Amino acid sequence: MKKLLVIIIVALGLTSCKKFLQEYSQTDITPKSARDFGSLLFTEGYPTLNVFLQPWAIYLDDDVQCYSGPVVQDPGPAVTAGVFQWQPDMYRRLAAQGYGYKTNTWGIYYRLLLGVNIALEGLDKSIGTQEEKELLKGEAYALRAFYHFMLVNLYAKPYNDSTTTPDKSPGIPIRTSGDLSDVFLTRNTVKEVYDRITLDLDSAVFLLDKYKKNVELFRISAPATHLLASRVYLYMENWEKCIQHADAALAQRAQLMNFNTWGEPDTDSRPLVGIHNEETLFAYGEPEEQISMPYGNSYEVSYNLYHTFEDNDLRKQVAINQVPPFMKQFLPVELAQLKVYSTYKSMGNHLANGWRVAELYLNRAEAYIQLYKTKGDAGAAAEALKSLNMLRSYRIDMATFKAWDIKPAAELLRMCREERRRELFREELHRWFDLRRYGMPAIEHIYTPNETTVQVFRLEARDPMYVMPIPDDVLNRNPALTQNPLYSGARMPK
Repeated sequence: MKKLLVIIIVALGLTSCKKFLQEYSQTDITPKSARDFGSLLFTEGYPTLNVFLQPWAIYLDDDVQCYSGPVVQDPGPAVTAGVFQWQPDMYRRLAAQGYGYKTNTWGIYYRLLLGVNIALEGLDKSIGTQEEKELLKGEAYALRAFYHFMLVNLYAKPYNDSTTTPDKSPGIPIRTSGDLSDVFLTRNTVKEVYDRITLDLDSAVFLLDKYKKNVELFRISAPATHLLASRVYLYMENWEKCIQHADAALAQRAQLMNFNTWGEPDTDSRPLVGIHNEETLFAYGEPEEQISMPYGNSYEVSYNLYHTFEDNDLRKQVAINQVPPFMKQFLPVELAQLKVYSTYKSMGNHLANGWRVAELYLNRAEAYIQLYKTKGDAGAAAEALKSLNMLRSYRIDMATFKAWDIKPAAELLRMCREERRRELFREELHRWFDLRRYGMPAIEHIYTPNETTVQVFRLEARDPMYVMPIPDDVLNRNPALTQNPLYSGARMPK
């Protein structure tokens, strides 16, 4: 079947999926079978190569640092300075630097939702076996949950925000239809969005667990869906359900990569992320989602992150490179991440975003620590340590590894969150989303546009820019939407 470009539907302004299919009912591209709708789902509902979701967002958190040196020339640090400085007009500034086409995050996610919804609406009446249809529907429900989850965590306050409740906090429009009629969607509440996410996850889990079919890692599987559910319930602070889904995923896939033997037989065969990483449950998207090189050589791993690693932590050696002096003529940064660059070893690794087994251990540990904290349950603390020590035993030099033992709940929670930061840095938007659910603390970025200028920009605690602005073009097209509170004026250095 020829590729069905749903984006063309939008561009042509057709009023509905039904009308689109009717107009092309006599051609060979009309989807009729479950396989046809599966092809539509994969080409228009999955975030594949060349789909840029939010490559600009890696500059928001405290894992990234700006460097300057003699080789940094135009455009240098200025390209992404608007994002790095948390400027309220960051999209305009990126566009002025020629990168506006990579800021259409809102539009990309809703375009993917459209592809998912069209597939879901057509599968029930398609030609095929019940198993074919239900497996594809399971994938589609999981994808729809994921896209709504990403949108609501970019453009709305966290579910656990301390100043409001999710039933009163503006979220994002829920999109569950393939109908393209000119209906102005309003913002659902954060609670309504999460209710839809969990409903879709329930459907996905039911259908994918029913068959437990092994699929390629660029497609959603049963354990991957349980991982997403554990993440969602962690954000919702539903600790029991977070643990339930983490355990369900681990029952199907619990393998961790052992960093003590990472270089054997050769490093090219053991990428840190991507399809060929043995921990990966689902891989998707562009490498440029997680690397700074497309925007210049000025931003890389922060010392703030680097100093959280112990000396015997093998991730410090394998995933981060201290740039030697002789390389400074080519690369001004002090610390370079190797995590995502490892996916360039072969074309098969290029899907750089991924959901990994390691996250399951971290989700499970944090949820158990929260139960320990609220209930004083020593058994919960033991389960948390079981997960943390399992993960760390695969990351710390075996000659000097020492298992963590029980600590007061607050201390154990701090240790767990630092471990999460070390393990998941430069993957998806984990750190940024975690900072949001940790209460949106104040963080600082040091901006060095040249070798003699140092400027400190501060994101204040609960700063408005912890919630991304809805793009102006989206608001102009849909007057029913309301903008998020914005930082007033340009953010100035301290």
